[in-house]
Amino acid sequence: MKKAAPVECHISSFVHPQMEAYLEANGFARGMILFSIPGYGVLFKCRAQGRPVDLEFGAFFSLLRFIKKSLSKQKIKAVHVHSSNPEFVFTLANSSAQVSKNPERQKMLAQNMKDFQITVSYTAPANNKTLVPPREYPSTPEGQTPPLRPDSKKETKTEFRPIQKGINL
Repeated sequence: MKKAAPVECHISSFVHPQMEAYLEANGFARGMILFSIPGYGVLFKCRAQGRPVDLEFGAFFSLLRFIKKSLSKQKIKAVHVHSSNPEFVFTLANSSAQVSKNPERQKMLAQNMKDFQITVSYTAPANNKTLVPPREYPSTPEGQTPPLRPDSKKETKTEFRPIQKGINL
C-alpha cells in the first residue's frame, strides 16, 4: 500500500518592534503567530504575546490542532512543517531544553505524535507561505473542491464578537 504524501504546512511568528498607539493603549499583543496549509487554501493569523520561540511553538501547536479539528474528514496522517525560525527547528530536531524541560510541550508533542507523522524543516523566509502575501499562491488548487464547508447553523445566527486582544504563550 502506497503511503500518502505529507501535507505541506508553513508556520511563522514575529514580534512587532513598534505598535500603533491606539492598539498599544488598549493592550493588544505585539506578537503574531501564523500558519498556512496552501494545499487547502488556509492562512491563519493571530496576535499573541511571548518570546519568538514560544510564539513559534504556539503556531506549531495551533496548526496541528486546526488539522485535527477542522480537517478531520481528510484523514491526514503525515504533516511536513516548514519554519523560518532555526531555533524552533533545532529545538524539535534535538529535543532541547525548550521541550525536555517544559512538561506541557512534552505532553502536547507526544499527543500529536500519536496522531501524525510530523517532520519539521527549515525554509528561507522568502519561501515561507505565511510570510508572503496570499496572492502569491492560489487559495485552492485548480479543480479541487475546498474541504472546509460553512456551518449552515452558524450562517443564520447573528452574534457580536469584539476584537480579541490576543493570547499569551
